[in-house]
Amino acid sequence: LDLGCPADDFAAFCDAHPDRQVVVYANTSAAVKARADWMVTSSCALEIVSDLHAKGQKILWAPDRHLGRYIQEQTGADMLMWNGACIVHDEFKGLELQLLREQHPGALVLVHPESPKSVVEQADVVGSTSALIKAVVEGTAPAYIVATDNGILHRMRQLAPGKTLVEAPTAGNSATCKSCAHCPWMAMNGLANLVDCLESGQPQIHVDEPTRVKAERCITRMLDFTAARKSQVSGMTPGIGAA
Repeated sequence: LDLGCPADDFAAFCDAHPDRQVVVYANTSAAVKARADWMVTSSCALEIVSDLHAKGQKILWAPDRHLGRYIQEQTGADMLMWNGACIVHDEFKGLELQLLREQHPGALVLVHPESPKSVVEQADVVGSTSALIKAVVEGTAPAYIVATDNGILHRMRQLAPGKTLVEAPTAGNSATCKSCAHCPWMAMNGLANLVDCLESGQPQIHVDEPTRVKAERCITRMLDFTAARKSQVSGMTPGIGAA
């Protein structure tokens, strides 16, 4: 997502629409966040945009157009979209999902909102990673079709052993890989890399101080907003969190 939203192009986009609150997804560069008024995650985006909409604010949204469209439909907010998409979720296919559902008639469909509209429309649950995990852990259905990065399945199996989990399709019958929902960037994060980072302090990411200060503002604003509403959140499932 961040590669599809170059900072210079995004800055020009923002400059062309100065009357809008700039809201960016967490999967963006520090330079893009430096131009934003708000940063959001998929677990708090709806609430933050709803609040801005209630205050009469117009939104400039980046980078994922599918997530932006879903939020716009849910909130009714005036949102101008950057034309970006996640390389994983953008590949889910509505028709193939429909055919898969026919093969698993008792399964509930869990979908991350970064997915195309034709996929989201078939969902029993639409939500963030933690929301989808919670749906499996607390749900009573024996089977679930999961439309998000397949790395989530490991955690689901840990927390809900015995339930059947089926990967949502990303391709048609002629494809060599029917369910290829795997992010190569997230897969670069492994235990060996984590240990090496903790022991050696490498590799380092250097962000110049002016960019850091500007980017921090939209992150702090999100954290302050969610903290103010934390007391209203209940029913958190242990071991899942709120990401």
